[in-house]
Amino acid sequence: MAATDAMKTMPWIEWLDLDTALGEDGSVRSILRRPKPEHINHNGHVNAPVIYGVAEVAGAGAAVVAAGAAATSAYIVIRSATIEYQRPAQEGITASGKVDPSVAADLQRTLQAGEGRDIDVAVSLTNEDGTSAGTCTFVVSIRPNRADRD
Repeated sequence: MAATDAMKTMPWIEWLDLDTALGEDGSVRSILRRPKPEHINHNGHVNAPVIYGVAEVAGAGAAVVAAGAAATSAYIVIRSATIEYQRPAQEGITASGKVDPSVAADLQRTLQAGEGRDIDVAVSLTNEDGTSAGTCTFVVSIRPNRADRD
């Protein structure tokens, strides 16, 4: 299974009920269009951890896309993250992430050389009406897969 296919079939993504779109420019959008009752907090808004989860799918997904073919055999994990919530999400949330093409090219060369690196991935969050709801920055660690790691 291709790494980008896993972004659509992972149980976490299925539980969130996300629509994931891959752009021709290397961008990844994860969209929570149908918030479930368990996604909503006591104020009637999409709960902050759910928003973070939607953002994480877009950020990690953008790193997977940036790694290219090497992603299928790479170990990819979020090393750290910051998030700034600017306004509540009520009807859903869209997270959009993309890695700069020069960073993606360098990442692919690094992985092909058998080395790994960390990359920053910026993610924007927007409400259904297109207004900004926040921003996230993820540091994503990408390493060649080791034979002794399962």
